[in-house]
Amino acid sequence: MKIIENTTEFNIESKTAVAIGKFDGVHLGHRELLRHITDKKAAGLSAAVFTFDPPASAFFGGACVKELMTKEEKRDIFNDLGVDILLEFPLNEATARIEASYFIKEILVKGLNMKYIACGEDVSFGYKGQGNKELLLSLADELGYETVIVPKLKYEGQDISSTRIRRLIKSGDIKTAKLLLGQERQEADV
Repeated sequence: MKIIENTTEFNIESKTAVAIGKFDGVHLGHRELLRHITDKKAAGLSAAVFTFDPPASAFFGGACVKELMTKEEKRDIFNDLGVDILLEFPLNEATARIEASYFIKEILVKGLNMKYIACGEDVSFGYKGQGNKELLLSLADELGYETVIVPKLKYEGQDISSTRIRRLIKSGDIKTAKLLLGQERQEADV
């Protein structure tokens, strides 16, 4: 897996299928997102993950939110799941001001050579989080990529999320937390 970090300058030659997100914990919902891009490898696209470093919650909120996994653990999982390219895009004062449409055109389409993107319903990027699923969908035809919005996975009727997993850990329900992180075998419902 090729890792691109500490730079905003990159130019990927191969056409890519991109998953964009925080990937805190690389839980079952994240793994479903990743499945969408790794499935596109059969069509000749490279599977690429786009994430911010540091995470937006840490940069904007100054929050001391404990990540569920280290950067190294996430990298290992991405590699094991068949990701070809991992872009850990630097989040700083300058990059936080990038307009959402510019972000799509210049970073995702031009820099990552994106032809397909899979994201969650609550995707957010660009200046003040103005980039969202609607913007991705509206620019797809013009910029020549396909957008797939992946619905949240549920387990026992509730969304699988990093916040939920943190609550489970705090309450001592390690078994369910491990299940939602993909470390125990059982199927989540959609």
